[in-house]
Amino acid sequence: MIIEKRKYRQPIILLVFGIVFSLFSDYASLDSEGDWFARSGAVLSFVSVVVQFLLSNLKKTELESLFRSKIGLKAKIQTVKIKDKRHEFLSFASGITGLVGTLIWGYGDLLF
Repeated sequence: MIIEKRKYRQPIILLVFGIVFSLFSDYASLDSEGDWFARSGAVLSFVSVVVQFLLSNLKKTELESLFRSKIGLKAKIQTVKIKDKRHEFLSFASGITGLVGTLIWGYGDLLF
């Protein structure tokens, strides 16, 4: 099922914010003991969870509207079978971001 491109704006902005925040924190931690960088891992993990939540709600809303529509059952099933590349990529990117964020959160202070 293909979801409109504009509906992915918020999850993309959140992922970019989390990554930019971690990069900025890495730069800010160069002159300190790495506290900012380690804390940015928590922010990155939180952003990842929020993005996964937004993506699942987006998919749920689209499925609900599809099954309330007046098209036939066969057409509904065919629509559900269509893979949305944007959704899959954002879900994968969010999972990787969560993993990296957890590693930064746990071990980021040891790098400095």
